[in-house]
Amino acid sequence: MENRQIVASHQNFYVIAHDLDEKGNLKAACKEKLGAGVRLADWNDLIAYHRAGGSLSDLIANLKIPIEAPNSPQYRISMNGKLIWHGRHYFVARHDHTKREGFLAHDNIDDYHLTLGSWFGKGGFALCYGNPDSTVPPAEPVITPLRGASETDETPATEHNTDITENLRPIVEKALTDSIVRLVWKKVDEETGEPLIWPRASGFFVTSNLIATNIHCVTGAPSVFAEIVSTKTEFPVEGVVAFDAENDLVILKVTGDGVPLSLDSNTGQVGETVYAVGHPHAKEGKATQFTISGVQNSGKRLEIKEEFDPGNSGSAILNNSEKVIGIAVGGEMATSALGGGGSGYTGYAIPARILVNLLANVVEVEPFTEWQKRPQIRAYTEIRQAQTELQQGNHRESLACFDTALELNPNLADAYLNRAAVNLLLGHYKETITDCDNALRLNPDLVLAYINRATAKTFLEAAEEAIDDYNAVLELNPNFAIVYNNRAMANISLKRYKEAIADCDRALKLDPNLVQAYICRAMARSALEQNETALADFDIALKLAPDSTEIYFLRANIKLSLEDYAGAIEDYDRIISLNPEPGASSHAYTHRADAKRYLHNYAGAIEDYDKAIQLDSKCYKAYNGRGIAKSDLGKVKTGEGDKVSADKYFQAAIDDYTEAIRLNAKFAGYYRNRGHAKFSFGDYEDAIEDYDKVIQLNPKSEAAYFNRGYAKYLLGKSKADQGNIVEAQVDYQGAIEDYTEAIKLDPEYAAVYNSRGWIKYLLGQFEHERGNTVEAKKLFEAAVADSDKTIHLSQHKPSSAEYHTRAVAKAALGASAEAIADFNEIILMKPDEARYYYDRGLAKQAFGQHEAAKTDFQKAKDLDPDVEHKPF
Repeated sequence: MENRQIVASHQNFYVIAHDLDEKGNLKAACKEKLGAGVRLADWNDLIAYHRAGGSLSDLIANLKIPIEAPNSPQYRISMNGKLIWHGRHYFVARHDHTKREGFLAHDNIDDYHLTLGSWFGKGGFALCYGNPDSTVPPAEPVITPLRGASETDETPATEHNTDITENLRPIVEKALTDSIVRLVWKKVDEETGEPLIWPRASGFFVTSNLIATNIHCVTGAPSVFAEIVSTKTEFPVEGVVAFDAENDLVILKVTGDGVPLSLDSNTGQVGETVYAVGHPHAKEGKATQFTISGVQNSGKRLEIKEEFDPGNSGSAILNNSEKVIGIAVGGEMATSALGGGGSGYTGYAIPARILVNLLANVVEVEPFTEWQKRPQIRAYTEIRQAQTELQQGNHRESLACFDTALELNPNLADAYLNRAAVNLLLGHYKETITDCDNALRLNPDLVLAYINRATAKTFLEAAEEAIDDYNAVLELNPNFAIVYNNRAMANISLKRYKEAIADCDRALKLDPNLVQAYICRAMARSALEQNETALADFDIALKLAPDSTEIYFLRANIKLSLEDYAGAIEDYDRIISLNPEPGASSHAYTHRADAKRYLHNYAGAIEDYDKAIQLDSKCYKAYNGRGIAKSDLGKVKTGEGDKVSADKYFQAAIDDYTEAIRLNAKFAGYYRNRGHAKFSFGDYEDAIEDYDKVIQLNPKSEAAYFNRGYAKYLLGKSKADQGNIVEAQVDYQGAIEDYTEAIKLDPEYAAVYNSRGWIKYLLGQFEHERGNTVEAKKLFEAAVADSDKTIHLSQHKPSSAEYHTRAVAKAALGASAEAIADFNEIILMKPDEARYYYDRGLAKQAFGQHEAAKTDFQKAKDLDPDVEHKPF
């Protein structure tokens, strides 16, 4: 089938691009682009596909559906044949089992692997269904009820949470029937004149005609009414009779009567089970069980252990005595230190006693529109706008809104806290700390301010101070699992791996499903070389988050360190299948190529490097890796005696290293690798230039001096072989200077001493040939001294080369017996090396052992007939 309008496809699903808004005829667009055999896909088509055993992972990969995020491309579909929900178009979102906070989910498949959402906007993609090669229209989808938490005209009631006790169930049901309201925003569409409504939050009657809710639930609304969903009873809002800007509380006067809930002024107890009754997205509301985990700010806040859904804002918090002990205020954002800034959320409630005090101070009703003009209320409008901008990925615009909010009301602790979180996301760590300081000045028990401040301090490498903040949080709430995890990360940055493991153990005791804690503990265990237990932690983490590419990457790294390259490749395969996005895939292909290279599968490695570069032409790591693979192939061809092919590979490697340098000119390793390739190519002078650049970028690298010294030695040797002794001596002297500098940087660098000793021996030979016996003797003695140092440093495993340098230097000094003893050691190590027998024969000949010398000469010729004419 050839159809240029198809962007992607999987079985009967097809993706097309479009430029339509909510008013456009998307159904007609599908048929226009793909023919009569295709229609706009419906959410029920995806449900049917999944129920038939279809793989969601394959569908996601083939249709190229990205992880949902603000401003990510949307794949529009219909739901039960309808395209629009309250002015917003339906679309299918990929969440991989972790729905983003604030995302309005109408339904989901496989525990939020795919989610049905709705939003505004023009253009993007549409998901179509059918057969473009057919002229027969596909069957219409089977209509099914939504199973999610959002309200539509067709949606049946969502059942109440079954966690509530049987004794409390009648009370909850009565409250939802008589007292709990949904607050709905309303405005008229300027173009069509049709009413548009948005269910936004919850509230409840505190007297027959007064409703309590949060300021942020109603601020910015064009108009608002309250509704008891089960009876479809509406209560128009007349205005405001009391508000508390510090605690985000407002009391609305409505037209009509409801049944007030009883308020309990006693503060809840830590560990107490409570129930949030409300939630605007469920048609008849619901009750959700929560646990009080702390009391903040001298009893002004009840901290809730579990995560509040945004729809819980304004919900009544009931205790087991059937009374309201608080009013929910949704979640605050706290950015975690793990992985550079994941987000964690917590909720809190304002105690009922503050609401009781507010009720005692009601005044004459103030019109809703006039009340919204107050500076303190406009501040909340700016905060709402800031959160909207943040959800859409507009971080700087979000900051500007928070700035305005704080100008209007400089005493809003939550505004400082949330601005701190945005600054943290932007990497503005000093500004984050300042905002957290201000938040804590207004509320010294605001645990999330400590967390944000600690995270910023961690990024500023002030881990000790960060730990102080985490300790402060744990004093306020010793059961905050994520804080133990974050403190563990700070301990890892301080290389306190055992303390980090202990913190992760505490976190997991509190929350056995905390994925980050398994990751963190695995990292600490890996640092202690406890790789098997680290792998076990990653395995558990993957059971909890089976589609986490981050965990596969980390596990693959450990497998690489254990030389389990095949296992690492399996993890990279999984990463590539999970995330087809070009940037992420390029990274995975590069790492998989590295693993294949370690297995000497150079062709497979180069193929993966090619793919990585195809996906991301600026992936300098892929160019570098491909260069290494080609250079390794050059070495293989050199060993096979195929110099022509070897030179081609070395030149191709040089070209790749040059491109990597062009893309990232500040990484010394790329110059080093290019120098190695030029070195293998026999281009010593150009190799030295690259090593010069390595030293310029990293002047404390002893290896760089060693590499340059070795290149100078080989350059000098090539000149000596051509009879240019004077220039050779200059190069040799330069090599000695580089080796000496390497020794200064690392006095335990054994190989450097031997290399320097060998050059001193060669220089001694030059002086001896000139008749300068005094200088020659000094150089031979210096060579012996360097070799002695090498052998001392390598006493557990000295090499034959180290003994050889000392042996020939001793022979040159006339210490033939000692030289012979060293040659004996060498031959025990390398019994098949002709050169060692030949040189021992020379030492024995000088020592007067002529017959023994003849035997060694004959053995050397048996191993290599040309040994006498080959330089070492």
